[in-house]
Amino acid sequence: MQLNQIGLVSAISTEIEKQIPGIPAEPRYMNAIIDAANLICDEFRRPIVKASSGMGLTAWLASDDTGASSKYMASILSGQFSVSHNYPWDPSDFGRCIRLLEAVPELESELHKMKACSPQWAAVVDNWDKWKELYKARNSGKLYQEMKSAYTKSKD
Repeated sequence: MQLNQIGLVSAISTEIEKQIPGIPAEPRYMNAIIDAANLICDEFRRPIVKASSGMGLTAWLASDDTGASSKYMASILSGQFSVSHNYPWDPSDFGRCIRLLEAVPELESELHKMKACSPQWAAVVDNWDKWKELYKARNSGKLYQEMKSAYTKSKD
């Protein structure tokens, strides 16, 4: 996938002019726009790294298949690092948690430890198999409803 750096510079400049009409033509502003366009182009040139079965914790953390809830889960189950508390809010978040355990299968036997983290995580663990089945069946609408219902009940 190849992006047009000059086109991006032009688009960013146009958007900035819309938001700040009459902005002075300062070289540092143009340098910042060029840097931003270069960062975007560089990121789109980088290959996407998906989680894969058995890749291990270090490789999973370096992949593009992590999120706040799955990183929190990895931190608790591995005990190797610390991140702020988060839980899966939707099917996409839950899918990243599933793929964490596929990438680092030795953590699966520790899943029960998540129950002590919060009522929401207790709901995740209690419903794991059912939710995983819904996720694998690509029934995200039903899964989302199940998740929201379980989280609401966990607050009671």
